[in-house]
Amino acid sequence: MTGHILITGIGGPAGRSAVTYFRRNGVPVIGTDIREVETPVESFYVIPPAGDPLFAATLLGIIKKERPSLLIPTVSEELPIISRLKRPIEGEGCTVLISPPAAVDIANDKLKTAMIMAGHGIPVPVSFDEKTSREFIAKELSFPLLSKPRVGRGGRGVAIYRNLEELFKETRTGLIFQEFIPGEEFDVNLFIGRRGETVDGVVLEKTLLKEGIIGNAVAVERVEREDLVQLGAKAAHVLAMEGPLDIDIRLRWDGTPVLLEINARLGGNVLSAEEILEGLFVTWEKKERIDVHL
Repeated sequence: MTGHILITGIGGPAGRSAVTYFRRNGVPVIGTDIREVETPVESFYVIPPAGDPLFAATLLGIIKKERPSLLIPTVSEELPIISRLKRPIEGEGCTVLISPPAAVDIANDKLKTAMIMAGHGIPVPVSFDEKTSREFIAKELSFPLLSKPRVGRGGRGVAIYRNLEELFKETRTGLIFQEFIPGEEFDVNLFIGRRGETVDGVVLEKTLLKEGIIGNAVAVERVEREDLVQLGAKAAHVLAMEGPLDIDIRLRWDGTPVLLEINARLGGNVLSAEEILEGLFVTWEKKERIDVHL
């Protein structure tokens, strides 16, 4: 197979979106996931989850066998490993647009993200780790407040607490606690070049969330919000990120935008922001032309 790409996590929203876009544009796709999925691709591999010691060797083995010209990772847990494999992956002739390991590690850690962004003057929710006393959290944040996995994907695992009793009933570990930002939520999709320039930025307003006021978006609408693009680009610059990014931002009651989290990958609603996928497509086309001339 020639002139093809490899997309991981094709059973998830971002992976399915990427497969849909590239196949629609006539590009053969190799897909991976940790379980069998029905997403149509030319070739499919079940691979171990990112936490498995065999994950890295399995992914590199697929790249060596299939010789894709572009790798698009869409699973948050895979990003730290793939970022550290960037050199051997590209040594096999396969381009991967991903942020450096330090940036990926910070983006995957919601507490570190909040602390570092606050240190650079970027508005973020007031945040506490799980070792902080519940009484102190309630006093500082007031209700409602929320918790989310410190390391997690998107809106999964977010919980809202409306009183102290609900807060004390929380028994999960690995959480951070944050103030609840009450206004509209936006999905800022960016494509950052290798020199740190913002190639494209598309803002999607989350018009319907899976769990009402929290959770993943189930409906979005494109909006013109250059201020949010600039805020997302500033956050990306702080971490020296590159490639496709998915950044969640909410508004306070007074309209102040607050950065919630950064995903160092394609977002699940990227089909509504095709400019980001077009950036990857152009990268693939350039790589194909170079390979042909070689």
